Amino acid sequence: MMISKRKRLRITLRQIAVFEAIARTGSVAAAAAEIGLSPSAASMSLKDMETHLGILLFARSGRRMLLSDQGRPMLEMAREILVRVTDIEALSIPEELRGRLRIAAAAPVANYVLPALCAAFMARHPHVRIDLRVLPAHEAMERVRNMGIDIAFIGAPVNSSYLDAEPWRRDALTVCAAPDHPRAGGGAQSLQSLKGEPWLLEKTQSSDRIAFTVEALKYLNSLDIVLESDSIEAIKRAVRDGAGLTCLSRLAVEEEIARGELVALDIEELHFTRIISLVTRRDTHQPGAVRAFRSFALEDVRS
Repeated sequence: MMISKRKRLRITLRQIAVFEAIARTGSVAAAAAEIGLSPSAASMSLKDMETHLGILLFARSGRRMLLSDQGRPMLEMAREILVRVTDIEALSIPEELRGRLRIAAAAPVANYVLPALCAAFMARHPHVRIDLRVLPAHEAMERVRNMGIDIAFIGAPVNSSYLDAEPWRRDALTVCAAPDHPRAGGGAQSLQSLKGEPWLLEKTQSSDRIAFTVEALKYLNSLDIVLESDSIEAIKRAVRDGAGLTCLSRLAVEEEIARGELVALDIEELHFTRIISLVTRRDTHQPGAVRAFRSFALEDVRS
C-alpha cells in the first residue's frame, strides 16, 4: 500500500529513533516509554515518517507492530544512523564515555559474572548506562545479528557470517549435591551409578540443561526430573535442602561450593569444559561504549 507524500517533510532523528524502538519492542507504547514520548507523539512521528517515505513501515497485528517488507531493509540503516549520532554527541566531551550499552547472556554468566564486571566498568565510565538481559544463547545471537543487542556472551557454538566471536573464558558443567547427601562423600562416580537419583534442572531452553541431558542419556535410559525451574537460585536452594542432585554451570555454583553449602561430585563422563565467547556483530560500526566494554571484558580475563 502506498501513501501520498508531503514534499516539504524531512526525516528527523526522532522519527528514526521511534521507528527503531518500535521495530525492537513491537509496540508503539513500549517504544514511547523507552524514548520518553507520549504514545500519541510516537504514533504521530511514525505516521509522519511513513507519509514522507510513501510506504507503510509496519504491519499491524492486533497490538503488535511487525516490520513490513518495505520497512525491514531500513532497520539496519536506522540503527547505523543512531550509532553514528551517539558517537557525534560523544565528541563534545571526548574525555568522558557516554551512551547506552545493551548486553545479553544466559543466566549463569548474566547473574554470576557480569554484575561485577558491569559495576567495575561503570565505576570507570559513570556516564554509560547498561541494559543487562538474561537470554538463551540462540535468542541472544539473533538479537546481536538484528542489532537489538550490542554484546552477547554465548556458551554455545557461534556459526554465523554476521557475527564475530572471541573466546572469553571457560566454564564446565558440575553435578552438585547437599553436603549430607549419600553421594557427596565418594570419589569418582559414573553417570550410570546415579541411576534412579532425583534431579533438579533448569528449563529445557537452557544450553546447560541440553548439554547435560544429551550426555546423561548416553548412559542412562531416563532421568527422574523432580523439579524444573528457570531460576538457578531456586534449584540450588532445593538441592542444598536435600531434594536431589543438579547439574549446573560451574560459574553458578562456585560460591556455594566454596562455602560448603554444596558439594561437587566427580562424575567421570562430565570432565569437559566449554568456551564462553564474547559476540558482536561483524562489519558494523560500534559505538564507543561498546568498543570500550569489549576491550574491558577481554582485559579482565587476561589480567
